[in-house]
Amino acid sequence: MDWMNDYLKGLKEYARDYVLENTGLKVLALLITGVLWLSVASRPVSQVSLNGAIEFSLPQSPDLTVTKYDTLTARVYLEGPRESLDALRSGQLSVTADMSAVEPGFRVIPLKVEPNRNGLPSNVKVIDIEPRTIRVTIERVSEREVPITPRWEGEPPTGSEVIDWQIIPPTVKIVGAESQLREVTGVSTETVRLTDRPGTFSEQVAIDIGAPNINLSEDSPRKVMLVVNIAEVRAERVIDNVPVAVFGAHPGARAIPRFVKVTVYGARSTLAEMTVADVSVGVEYQGGPTMFTPRVTLSPIFADRVVVRSVEPQTVRVR
Repeated sequence: MDWMNDYLKGLKEYARDYVLENTGLKVLALLITGVLWLSVASRPVSQVSLNGAIEFSLPQSPDLTVTKYDTLTARVYLEGPRESLDALRSGQLSVTADMSAVEPGFRVIPLKVEPNRNGLPSNVKVIDIEPRTIRVTIERVSEREVPITPRWEGEPPTGSEVIDWQIIPPTVKIVGAESQLREVTGVSTETVRLTDRPGTFSEQVAIDIGAPNINLSEDSPRKVMLVVNIAEVRAERVIDNVPVAVFGAHPGARAIPRFVKVTVYGARSTLAEMTVADVSVGVEYQGGPTMFTPRVTLSPIFADRVVVRSVEPQTVRVR
């Protein structure tokens, strides 16, 4: 058993030499380790509150949208070492309202903060969220076709006006929540300047929906062609004492009343040139009823430039 005693004796001597070798350095290392541990263990834990923007996590299906909500921000209470908390800013926090399995209607959705998504350090914990839930109204998204009207700026040259206009295409499809679409009866174009623009002109113009939560459908154009016709100011003129001729009746037949008033519409300068001689009114007698609707004919020089608006009276009697 001598070999066993020698082995144990050698092992004790080795252990004694290992422990006692560089004793000062080893003690210093132990002291440094202890100081570091104490500094970490005694480091104060702080709490802060930061504002976070609420993000609605809707299903991938585009058929749902959030139309009403209590708020778009929440107060997030965090706990952790001061230096970690000081590195955080309100703008980097997002609060999630998970609505992946909701149906249309009024809903109460719990709020949560996802540490990985917000890049929170592992030594920072979320203590609380205020409010803890958010009330929202969820609606289905639908589509409607609405007309487009131009939006004017300024006035045409003196003595002129917009006679007519055309938009190509005249309608677009809009997309939004059903309740919001019901309030939209049409959309307009961006502003079109009329100042110092006589004659006819055309230009591409963008569409302005005018509602914050309504969008154009994917297959609708973002711009349309607007064609504008600017010409001399139009007006109405009443031409009195226009005689009524009777055709196809017996000799001596006459209309009662014998004279009518004819209202015409056109450019002011053109109407000023017209006389009674440029307007012919007649009835075609065919027997039977004695009341007839007079027919108005304009002279060739005015036929393409003037529109007949009305005749008074609207019927005449043949006697």
